[in-house]
Amino acid sequence: MASIQRYIASEPRERLTDDLTRSAVERQLSIVQEALRVALLQEPSLPHSWPELEAAMAWCAQLRDWENPVEVQELAEFVEGELKVWQAMIAALIKQQQQDEGARLDQQIVENLRSLRYES
Repeated sequence: MASIQRYIASEPRERLTDDLTRSAVERQLSIVQEALRVALLQEPSLPHSWPELEAAMAWCAQLRDWENPVEVQELAEFVEGELKVWQAMIAALIKQQQQDEGARLDQQIVENLRSLRYES
């Protein structure tokens, strides 16, 4: 997502009319789609945390529909708006996962110490 933003840091509509830039953006979005697919396989409860996930993946898939291409305007609006929302949502989910994992590890340490009779 950061790569996409770098590619079109200024004048997204103008930059996306360039075939090379548009192709690069579309490629990065296909990578995002694949990462979301893998995340969904690893964490089936993900849609509960991010209800718009299915729509996000469908939008990425739409970019691959060569018979019905996404208009430059629509792609630019997405990159300027929703992509930033996605980035924030993914960052929040990762932060929550790290906190949950940290709490789980803390609990495991306490249990291990108890089993070794080191009460705190």
